[in-house]
Amino acid sequence: MKSYTVAPDSVHVWRGYKSAQTSYADFSKFLGSVFVPACALLQPNAGLCAYVPSMVPPETKLDGVPDQTALMFWWDQNTYNNAFKKLAVRAYSNLHGGAYDTKISSAQFPTMFDGEVRAEEPYFLVDHDADWMIGHIHHFVGARRKEQSPTDFLAAIAAWTKGYGARKDERVDNALLCAGNDYVALWEHGPSSGMNFAQSIEDLATACLNRVAENYMPPEGLWDDWSGIDLDEHGCVNIQLRRPK
Repeated sequence: MKSYTVAPDSVHVWRGYKSAQTSYADFSKFLGSVFVPACALLQPNAGLCAYVPSMVPPETKLDGVPDQTALMFWWDQNTYNNAFKKLAVRAYSNLHGGAYDTKISSAQFPTMFDGEVRAEEPYFLVDHDADWMIGHIHHFVGARRKEQSPTDFLAAIAAWTKGYGARKDERVDNALLCAGNDYVALWEHGPSSGMNFAQSIEDLATACLNRVAENYMPPEGLWDDWSGIDLDEHGCVNIQLRRPK
């Protein structure tokens, strides 16, 4: 039996912005019917170990905040690079179509937080291995308040992050953070849904998404008749992948 406890720097941290030509309803429908289930079903055999896609509801989303976020865990960065040798992975990657604004949507591997938060660079905050598909994930996405400059916003996020280790619930075994000039996104992982997650980050940004991810098992496979995932109902999910044994 394989161990799926992988280091946090093996995760691709995605922030997606919908194309200006695409309505949110069409964006959500495409992601739910094609893009998200295809990722979950096509990529585990190429090394995808955990997948946490989330939608930021349009009624709470503010300017500059991503429309969608996702964590995609791989064995390691080399596995991710080699995955593109697989036809299934290349086919999935070409499904983006015109749904995203590719000029501002992006994904990177995180580095360990070093005391500074630089725009659009993700960081892991806890140097500990974890299997993110098992357990519970809390996800927060917040917007910079208009009265605060981007420089001051990133500095405040950095100051908050410096004290994170002393404040967090000791049962939180992994955490990731990414901030841009207009938003901050935080993911925390632990074994229990009753943990005290880092709600104090709400003091730094206006909450656009703030919830524990739902553990979600796709009900059907690639060759079954089904409409996909309703991302309006299941807007923050930890997909239970069918991983190789």
